Amino acid sequence: MNKIIELEYESKLYSLLEKRKISEEQFDHFHRRGIQIISPSHDFGLSSLGRILPEIVIGASPTYISTMKVPYQATSYLAADIRKENNGNDIRSSYIYKLPGKPAGGVPLLTGGIRKIGDNVFASTHRILIGFKAVIVSALNLMVNKDKIWNWHFFGDHIKESNPDIYQDLIQLEEQLGQKNTICQIVVTRSAGTFKKLRIAEYFYKNKIAVLDPNNNIKVIFITDQKGYDYACRRIPPSDLIDYVVTGEEFDIYQGMLTLRRKYNISIMLNDGGRQFSNGVRDAGLLAEERVTLEPYPGENVIPDVEKVDPASIMAMDGIGLDGSEIEGAIMVHSTGIQEEKANVYAYPLDETKVI
Repeated sequence: MNKIIELEYESKLYSLLEKRKISEEQFDHFHRRGIQIISPSHDFGLSSLGRILPEIVIGASPTYISTMKVPYQATSYLAADIRKENNGNDIRSSYIYKLPGKPAGGVPLLTGGIRKIGDNVFASTHRILIGFKAVIVSALNLMVNKDKIWNWHFFGDHIKESNPDIYQDLIQLEEQLGQKNTICQIVVTRSAGTFKKLRIAEYFYKNKIAVLDPNNNIKVIFITDQKGYDYACRRIPPSDLIDYVVTGEEFDIYQGMLTLRRKYNISIMLNDGGRQFSNGVRDAGLLAEERVTLEPYPGENVIPDVEKVDPASIMAMDGIGLDGSEIEGAIMVHSTGIQEEKANVYAYPLDETKVI
């Protein structure tokens, strides 16, 4: 099955090139990157997890990732179809990833208010496989979720009682990969103004930020500019668990990524910084892939009027991808149906002048 998936992806790239949907440069890039396929059942003996996700696809081969001088970054989202029906050929499905003004951004409502197994399992495996070394977030996202630990249990614990066999397989996956308690939290805090505005030091003193609580034993690295470091280091002193990456007098995300790979040997990491943050990393040519769980229409009680949906909430739309899929500027690498949900992996072109 793995070979079939690889051949299908390669054939897709050739077809897109022939149809001039992608350039020769993009074709060469994606072809060089390749993909890697993990079979929970075959590779790890995890049959229950394998029933839900027969294969897990990552949008670059281990060989390609080893040649990168910045971390391989992937992000993930849940998005819901905003249309009740989509039977007409002239109607394209659009997908929203948030509901402004609702608790937690309205994300829990996008599945109809019910935690579905597909997204919980897809997100959990993503965090185990991609986020085991590090998770990068924006300072804003850190403070919005200051009571949160960015590990797979945030999603996986929702199936602990309903699907104990799959839950145990997730534990086994983490243990077999030898990844338990290895996570590093990267926080992009661009300037002294960001530290001040979000009152990070104040909440640190009160021990109100979970990842900065020494009892949780999480390594935290702030990426900031020189003035940000000068301000923060006196209030949040460097220690065995707290460190800083200073990108220079001006903030430079690329220089920060180079340092993470060179100094801390972070070769792969989960980007969980929020849509605006991840889009900025994507536009810099440094975001490699995106995993999205597409949900069906969640009901009129969630989306009563399509015409009133905030355009800024739309993250995907049929036909806008490089290959005609849903994510702008990306190619769909793989799709797995999980009941009514679709667990999709998309690859963005990387700027190889920066990453190789």
